[in-house]
Amino acid sequence: MDSAVGVGNLLKLLEHYYEQGFRGFLVSGGFNQEGYLPLSSEQLSALREFRRGREVFLSVHAGLMPREFLGKAMEVFDLVDFEVPPSDRYVREGRGLRRTRGDYLDLLSYVVEEYGEDRVAPHVVIGSNLSTAEEDLSTVEEVGRVTSRLVVLLVAMGSALPEVGRVVAPFEVARRYFREVALGCMRPRSLGAVFEELALGGYVDRFVNPGRRLVELVPTELYGSCCSLPEGALGAFRLELGRGVDPKSSYLQLKLRW
Repeated sequence: MDSAVGVGNLLKLLEHYYEQGFRGFLVSGGFNQEGYLPLSSEQLSALREFRRGREVFLSVHAGLMPREFLGKAMEVFDLVDFEVPPSDRYVREGRGLRRTRGDYLDLLSYVVEEYGEDRVAPHVVIGSNLSTAEEDLSTVEEVGRVTSRLVVLLVAMGSALPEVGRVVAPFEVARRYFREVALGCMRPRSLGAVFEELALGGYVDRFVNPGRRLVELVPTELYGSCCSLPEGALGAFRLELGRGVDPKSSYLQLKLRW
């Protein structure tokens, strides 16, 4: 991920990567004390200018944006990548915010109702020491009652690995609620065999940075994009394995076809 200080540098960076052939851009950054990305009107104008006349896909890590501010952002961005924390403790201690998990679920519901489920991709962190196994499962279920398009599951990183059963169970629950389940880029590499078995068992539809073994074992499609894009936007990012594509590339997602 590259940083850009100032509106001018933001435009230069976007134009540089566009000239290199990139067509998808994720805007992220440090959240403020209220828990959201404080994009300025100048930055939004620059992003609007950049996409004028270009076929690009823009997504954003928005956080808990106020609704009025979010409305302005949705005029520019195609998709909100939206983390739903697994517990109130995770919000307080992990994010340092005086908010609750319910605040995130409320905002997710608003975005789905106001803009449609193709405009938001909920991400749920599982296996954290700041949540319980029961809280992980209930969060996946509650998100599934709001939207059924896709959930991205992220596995907490830390010195102590979560138990395998705690990692597997949320995928089993997600399979019942969502049309597609994605394994995101944040996950312990040491559990790679567990993740591959989940994919082979039909619990994962999108797999970020797959190993070559998985690519060779199952019918797949490869895309040079984030795993959260809606189905209709994926075509522009389709890749062909064997044409200079490295399955371990940091931007690669595998889509399993059964």
